[in-house]
Amino acid sequence: MALLRKGVGVAAAAVLVLAACSSSKKSTSSTTAGPATTVGASAATTPVTAANGGLPFPTVTVPPISGSTTTGVSATEIKVGAIYYKAFYADGLTGFEARIKKENDAGGVNGRKITVVAALDDGQDNSTDLTAAKTLVQQDGVFAVAPVFTAAFDAASYLNDNKVPFFGWSVQPTWCGQNWGFGFWGNDCDETKLPVTGNFVVSEKQLFPDQNATGKAIAIVAEDNDSARVEAEDLTAIWNSNGAKVVETDSTIPSPPAVVGDYTPYAEKIMTSNGGKAPDLVEIVGSVSDTLQLYKKLEQLNFPGVVQDFDLYDPHFAANTKGLVTNIQIEPFEVASQVPAVQTMINDLKAYDANVALSQPAAAGYWTADFLIQALKKAGPDLTREALYNAINSGFTYDYNGGGGVPVKWPLGHQYIQVGTGYVQANGTGFTVLVKPDHLLPLVKNPGYKP
Repeated sequence: MALLRKGVGVAAAAVLVLAACSSSKKSTSSTTAGPATTVGASAATTPVTAANGGLPFPTVTVPPISGSTTTGVSATEIKVGAIYYKAFYADGLTGFEARIKKENDAGGVNGRKITVVAALDDGQDNSTDLTAAKTLVQQDGVFAVAPVFTAAFDAASYLNDNKVPFFGWSVQPTWCGQNWGFGFWGNDCDETKLPVTGNFVVSEKQLFPDQNATGKAIAIVAEDNDSARVEAEDLTAIWNSNGAKVVETDSTIPSPPAVVGDYTPYAEKIMTSNGGKAPDLVEIVGSVSDTLQLYKKLEQLNFPGVVQDFDLYDPHFAANTKGLVTNIQIEPFEVASQVPAVQTMINDLKAYDANVALSQPAAAGYWTADFLIQALKKAGPDLTREALYNAINSGFTYDYNGGGGVPVKWPLGHQYIQVGTGYVQANGTGFTVLVKPDHLLPLVKNPGYKP
């Protein structure tokens, strides 16, 4: 699965898992519990810092709350429960448990060991997802729901309304503004509702031989669902605003579970989209299956340019996707020799399960657990749900164990995913890192913003 859902605030073109699993319908609920997140206006002419050299983020504040809810907490244990789509995210649960085991073996957090009392498969179905959340809260009595790995997360509002913390891989806008929800890289929001976005072209233009986007012909192909269409429109606007020319935006590929019998019509349309010839770059916003099959068809037609996706950075696909470029947003496994935090993650994963695939879900699970552990430590020994809420929302930075990704600041994370943007290329046996995702992108006015 992809490690992407785009954080318009900083996340380049991250379509991530939401695109990869985009057959799920998005919830339209926006109910929140506790004090509302406050977003201040962005000063459009004020530079941010030398770190990314663009516009500033809006100011986000979350007032503290009172309370002493200790459900799921004892002197020796913290009970959590998982909700995940097992078919896509089994490695994610493994990654989470690997990091938890390491912490428990060292004595736990303030003497308490974290226990995953249940891991419920929602089948990526919104109704099943909500039932799973209610089971964990009302029957299993968990302190928090973690990890969450699904693109059918209708339970977000239920958990938020009942003041139950939840942690995971935020890949759907139902996380947006949920003050009890904490995605390890921030919370996904509908990009059309955010005034600033990361200018991913600054990074992606490095894929061209001359590292220049001006005048390049771009084709964007997406699945036929709301999430993918919005993503494609946003990508189109940002490419065009950087001097490129989007010659095709096609959102007609049927979404799973529909099966496409022949990808030839889509590929042939791409091959002639640039005034009768092929474009310089194709961007695919789709599920794993659609991305893989469309790429293979473009290969058969000898497409001469760059094909870039958001899903297939996964060892299972390296042999079958040679040449494909995949967007990444946290440090990839291939930089372990340069980034100690990544090497530590690999060591911990292998110690827990020697056969674990070094995949994006495994990394997402590991970092979700690491984030939870760091937050619990900040909350202190007198642990309550409210103490954890206040510890994060009063001002907290998650640092990926000192280097696995761009630091994520809270409570800004309730409105903006904060990641870098990089690219890897399948080489037949693994992946070659083309661009490292080690810094925030410059922020620009979001051309797709619809106040």
